[in-house]
Amino acid sequence: MSAQDIADRAGLSVTLVRRLLRTRGQGQAARDIARTTADAVLGIPLSARRKPIAPGLIGSADASRLLADLARAGWPAAALAVRLGVSARTVAEVREKRPRLHLDLALRIRRLHRELIGLDPVCQGIRPADAARVRAAAARGAAGV
Repeated sequence: MSAQDIADRAGLSVTLVRRLLRTRGQGQAARDIARTTADAVLGIPLSARRKPIAPGLIGSADASRLLADLARAGWPAAALAVRLGVSARTVAEVREKRPRLHLDLALRIRRLHRELIGLDPVCQGIRPADAARVRAAAARGAAGV
């Protein structure tokens, strides 16, 4: 179970969980934690061993390629972000080769690519100028590679 999984299930911030999981160095005193935090972390029921549905990180090369395909087709990052339920910055980072991303996001990107690659963005409500701008930027990016 990752620190993020613990934080999500306990309703705590991931930063706090990571601080709790750090081992103390020599000469450092034990950390005091609030009783409510301890109860939140210790009260997490552990699930039976199973294959995770989608937690975890994977390489982003495939998702990056799929998002670049959508950009070449004229789909702006903001429109894709709305459909994926993430920020436009996340879409741009994945498209520009963020090293890893969550498996569930990679699966959503694959599904979105399958849905949108054959559609014209302008017919789907994207302004023609925005679609042309995205296509031109994708062409410049492909030429610079």
